[in-house]
Amino acid sequence: MQIIEANTQKAYKDLLESMFKETCDYRTKFPEIALYSSIANQIVDIIRVIGSGIVLDEQQIYEKYSLGAIAAKNFDCGSDLYGRKLQDIFGGLFEYWDMAVE
Repeated sequence: MQIIEANTQKAYKDLLESMFKETCDYRTKFPEIALYSSIANQIVDIIRVIGSGIVLDEQQIYEKYSLGAIAAKNFDCGSDLYGRKLQDIFGGLFEYWDMAVE
């Protein structure tokens, strides 16, 4: 499993965009699985929040987003790249504003 760390704001935004596309593909292939719509909606909101310059504190992140829990409950994040990327998106929210831009 190849892991690419999103340790800059640009890499994090790239991860968000690629995961949105991947999630939309899954949502199209498996429309009966509502989980993919929830994931896509959360990714869109994260893109909106960081694009607007909104800084969320730890409590707000936990209250607003469930991507970390979704990843832990529904994917084997040790061997499933999709689940691991969901975890990275969630974890990156806590560090985004401290990351280097490039």
